[in-house]
Amino acid sequence: MQTRSHHLPSLLLAIFSGLGILSTFSGGMFMLLSGILAFVRPTLFQNLAASPDSDFLLASGLFLCTILLIPSMYYSLRRLKDKPIQPASIRPIRFWQVIVILALWAIAILLGNWLGNTLKVSWPVTPFFYLPATALPVLTLLWIGLGGLPLGSRQRLWGTFGIGLLAGPGLATLAEFMIYLGFAVLGVALLVIHPEWIGTFSHIQAQLSTATDLETILIILAPYSMNPLMILLAFVVMSGLVPLIEELVKPIAVWLLAGRLRTPAQGFALGALSGAGFALVEGLVATSSAGDGWGALTVARAGGSLMHILASGLMGWGIASAWQERRILRLIGSYALSGSIHGLWNGMTVTIVFGAMRVFLAGSRPDALGAFLATAGMVVLAILSVLALIVLVLVNRKLRPVPLALVPTPAENGGHSKLPNAV
Repeated sequence: MQTRSHHLPSLLLAIFSGLGILSTFSGGMFMLLSGILAFVRPTLFQNLAASPDSDFLLASGLFLCTILLIPSMYYSLRRLKDKPIQPASIRPIRFWQVIVILALWAIAILLGNWLGNTLKVSWPVTPFFYLPATALPVLTLLWIGLGGLPLGSRQRLWGTFGIGLLAGPGLATLAEFMIYLGFAVLGVALLVIHPEWIGTFSHIQAQLSTATDLETILIILAPYSMNPLMILLAFVVMSGLVPLIEELVKPIAVWLLAGRLRTPAQGFALGALSGAGFALVEGLVATSSAGDGWGALTVARAGGSLMHILASGLMGWGIASAWQERRILRLIGSYALSGSIHGLWNGMTVTIVFGAMRVFLAGSRPDALGAFLATAGMVVLAILSVLALIVLVLVNRKLRPVPLALVPTPAENGGHSKLPNAV
């Protein structure tokens, strides 16, 4: 019989967490040194970035990931040393707590942007506002989704979050890279079949090599990026392939733990944890690349974080249902639903981007269609965010275990004791 001190999953989780801590810390140090060098010797990086702010923001985000991976390694080592691990328990969030967190979030965004625009050298203080502005929405939405649900041990909680933080984005990026590589190979094949296109391609490349700002790049690419075929391709990839890939790999921890889960409610909770880790990394990378505009992007990213948490939670619920209750159709349905939610969200984002590009390229001339597309996309995303929040709250309350005090005794139940199904 296998002893606790040789628990293979804990050993693998400890190794994974250790490698994650090492890689995120090393990456953070690299970006920190890169930012310092760009600040001290800006002429070395004048063709790459206007300021080192993005490097410092990304460095702080990587250091945050390092800190968040430490509990996973700590509890895994305790498990290997045969030391007890307490069960994880998160109480349901209260309304006043949501108000306080929203206030802190608004303060972090407003004060961080004000300092960034006021101080001549803002990078030493901006990360202290950038991190809570990015992380608070994710953690609050996760709290709403997890409060009162069965989570298992603290090792399982932090291990699932850590895997969602690194393995989910890593596998999704790898799979999506293979898709883009396939399109690149297809493009090369088309150039071989149609060699006359090589001249056009070389001309575009020459124009881009002399472009010094985003406006010029957009103008150069406009005739091609606004082509109906390119728009259709963007929708197929971003609204179809990418959501299906991400919703399959995001809850990787739930797939690995499927045989150990006790209820579908636990699957939903761990799926939401995986989605939160994925959303946090995606948000940290996206907002850090925005430079001075990180504050506005954190607000837009809050809805995306909600989408990731809900979709992955539903997927985790489906996985646990398939393994524990043999409900394969529920797994297929949850995969279709989570992929549809994600696909609709990405589709509206693509709509906003193309609408905004039309308005931008029109210059002083009014573009009613572009304005309509951008506005309609934002309205639909706002409606989706509200609906997703309502669904997250309702699902959480539906899956919460019934308190023992409310369970009928044998005498009250006609001499039979029967626990109600939490799902």
